[in-house]
This record gives sequence, C-alpha cells and structure tokens, in this order.
Amino acid sequence: MAGAVVSEALRKVEFRLDGRRIPSARSVVLTGTFNQWDGSAHRLALDDDGWWTARLFLPPGGYSYLFVVDGFPWNDPEDDLRVQSEWGGQYSVRIVQ
Repeated sequence: MAGAVVSEALRKVEFRLDGRRIPSARSVVLTGTFNQWDGSAHRLALDDDGWWTARLFLPPGGYSYLFVVDGFPWNDPEDDLRVQSEWGGQYSVRIVQ
C-alpha cells in the first residue's frame, strides 16, 4: 500500500534539448541531483522531431541538473531557473509540481 502512495506522488518529467543547437552531437546524457550526478544513468534519445529527450518519474521538488553533450556540460536553455555550482558555473534547475 505504501508503494501505491509513493507512485501516485511521482510526476512524469520530460527533459529535452533541441538538436539544432548541437547538430553534430553523438551522445547526450542527463545528470543531476535525481541520479546522484551519474553520467550513465539517463541517456537521451534523438527523437524524429530532432530533439534529444529523456522521460523520468520524479517526486515534486527542485532538481539541479545538466545535460552532458559528448562529454561537455550544457545548461538547459529551457530550464526553470539556474543556481550557482560549487565549481563556478551554473546548474539548471527543474521544478516539479
């Protein structure tokens, strides 16, 4: 029964990056607080519409994240906001309602 309560609280969240911004990309992964910054946990797929996409189920909250395009970090141009990172750059943030 507790599992049902947890699963009802999860929200489907889509992370997308426009492939026109990265036309020669071979690999895009999603890394963030929701996967302990594991660069192998969530690979994005290149959809027919030219967008790189990953769909996750997350509980409500705020999540810092980055896309990693062929090994290089990218902020999400469509993020909800940005916060300073400990290395001097910024993290994208997604707010899940």
